[in-house]
Amino acid sequence: MIFINSLQSLLIEFYLSLTIIILLIYSIVNNKYIIVKNVSILSILAIIFAIIILNTNPYTYIITFNNAFITDNFSSIIKLIVLVGSLSSIIISLDYLKDQKIYSYEYILLVLLSTVAMLFLTSAYNLISIYLAIELQSLSFYVLASMKKNSEYSTEASFKYFILGVFSSGFLLLGFTILYGFTGIINIEQFYKLFVCFENFDNFSLISISLGILLIVMSFLFKIGAVPFHMWLPDVYEGSPMSVTAFFAITPKIVILSLIFRIFIYAFYEVIYDINNIFIYCSIASMILASIAGLYQSRIIRLFAYSAIGHIGYMLIGVAVGSIEAISAVLFYMIIYIVMSIGIYSIIISIRTKDKSIEIKYLKELIGLSKNNPLLSISFAMILFSMAGIPPLAGFFSKLYLFASAMNANMFNLALIGILTSVIGTVYYIYIIRLMYFEKTNSWLYFVQINKPLSMLIGSTLIVLLLLFIYASSILVYTHQLALLLTI
Repeated sequence: MIFINSLQSLLIEFYLSLTIIILLIYSIVNNKYIIVKNVSILSILAIIFAIIILNTNPYTYIITFNNAFITDNFSSIIKLIVLVGSLSSIIISLDYLKDQKIYSYEYILLVLLSTVAMLFLTSAYNLISIYLAIELQSLSFYVLASMKKNSEYSTEASFKYFILGVFSSGFLLLGFTILYGFTGIINIEQFYKLFVCFENFDNFSLISISLGILLIVMSFLFKIGAVPFHMWLPDVYEGSPMSVTAFFAITPKIVILSLIFRIFIYAFYEVIYDINNIFIYCSIASMILASIAGLYQSRIIRLFAYSAIGHIGYMLIGVAVGSIEAISAVLFYMIIYIVMSIGIYSIIISIRTKDKSIEIKYLKELIGLSKNNPLLSISFAMILFSMAGIPPLAGFFSKLYLFASAMNANMFNLALIGILTSVIGTVYYIYIIRLMYFEKTNSWLYFVQINKPLSMLIGSTLIVLLLLFIYASSILVYTHQLALLLTI
């Protein structure tokens, strides 16, 4: 009975794992080009069924597999966001894979495998399960980054990601080892109980445990691409296939942020004040670097890579504050950021010429888009305005709640720097809009028609960003409830 309850609590993870095995056998037996499309459609259906299974899960709180995994409302909503993000990433990649002649069914299977890893990571509740889930996710990402086999940039991006990722995993493993060596425990809940008496530890233990926690922080900051651990992000984003970049931008960050909340806001709550300055300095550095470096970018993917670093800086404001209100604001911000990322990368991938072999690389290639495709350009402009934080779009409210949580915690410097860098960042978003609407070009490009699933995805994200102000307070109340559940 205990095993059945444990199995049922992680049913979507095991269901998707079984789906991957079945699709792998199906692909090997029918090794043809058309199999890629079939596997993509079957994967979309599998994720839709996984969402249905998640919503019918009867468990609101259960710890299973010898305290290795937890299922609660907080992990369930993060899993729902991960599944929706992965579903969107597969839809974005449908035509892109065909146009770029990436006839590898392994691509979709690796997306599913990394999704399973992220689902396990969301529920991970001890050091071993956390590390194994992160490694499974990272290995899938390394291979995905190199899926464009004929591109030296893709190979370089994958290699750079792998080398730096190995160092990050080494820091994480060393930090976990130090914690286990000095405490003898691996469970997150036990860490919370132990660190209540943290001040009673001897000086050597205090220094050693603090070093272990520092290494863990460094590893997590690398995973989300915060300054000064951001070196890999612009190069990997630009070198990877564009659909892979979209997947990296949409899905993984919320999983790592939820893990940061579960570990540092809950388990390490009593020692968070000793390391909180790290989050503060990284937040400030990320916001400043991204806002300035973005002004000098001529490549569109590299620009949005620095934009992602800036948004991570904003989210780290909530981590640094650490209050219920701040956690709620970060969750709200992350949801809006994922919606904006889905819209941005759907539009970038859909801007393709009749040749289909040409994908947009430089900002100047957007000149005249308003004349060639008025609907797409207005959608692009609205999403960019939302990213810049222009009211009454959703991006404005996400920043408003985040800065308000910082000011309520008397962290006025963080809020002020966030507002100033947000204003500076608005410059390069408006520059893109200026290129689309006000720059003139002598050439005339004929673009291919966007497929129906991708156009529906762009329309859905645009509707959410335009009309979210009607339901913003309701969503914030729900994220507030999730934050309360996380800290109980």
